[in-house]
Amino acid sequence: MTSRRTRTRLLAGAAVTAALVCTASPAWAALSAPEAKAYVVAADAVAGMVAVAPTPASTYPTGGTETLAGINIGPFASNALLTATTSGDPQAGTSGASATIDSLGIDLGVATVSLTGVNSTCTATPAGATGSGLIAGGSVKLPLLPAINLQAGAAPNTGIDIPGVGTVLLNEQTTDANGVLSVNAVRISLLPILNAADLTIGHAECGGAEPAEAVSMINPQVAAVGGAAALATAAGVVLLRRRNGTV
Repeated sequence: MTSRRTRTRLLAGAAVTAALVCTASPAWAALSAPEAKAYVVAADAVAGMVAVAPTPASTYPTGGTETLAGINIGPFASNALLTATTSGDPQAGTSGASATIDSLGIDLGVATVSLTGVNSTCTATPAGATGSGLIAGGSVKLPLLPAINLQAGAAPNTGIDIPGVGTVLLNEQTTDANGVLSVNAVRISLLPILNAADLTIGHAECGGAEPAEAVSMINPQVAAVGGAAALATAAGVVLLRRRNGTV
């Protein structure tokens, strides 16, 4: 009876040790390192005006804040400060991005757009990313027609059809296969007759990653000690069985 109890205790101890050594690692984001991107305006060529590359733009890594004191290029015009910021922490697996401008005018040739209080943000951790792309107010003006108001603080992916022009998407949010979230405060997609041009205002993009300190599932020394303990326990069970004539 005593030998059976002893064998049972030894087997239970081996199981506990194995469980400690083989604990599953958490499910991290798919990226190998955190990343982020931000810019305030970008546009394809429209109405005979030049295309506009992402301006001003910040990318992590390296990150930081990029500013521009007003803009008057392509369809965009503003005297306000344009600000794009990105940051990240590989040790924590986090990143962030933001793009802001207080007021902006947009000339689409067949219509004009005015925006105030553009503010896009994105925050990412190893578990996922959240963000928003908001405006304080805005409108689209077509010749001989009443202005079409753009909703302040719109819900994600709020679409508005502009007759004869195209569509306006407010607080656009998409997530790719790696868990990277892209947010646009305003995205204007023009009809094919208008060159099917895309204009983006207030872009913030971010993705988290596995923390740098968590690359190893467990401390190698802990694994070595635990593994040795498990092997020693298993060897003890076999030896005990042999002494009792059960092997």
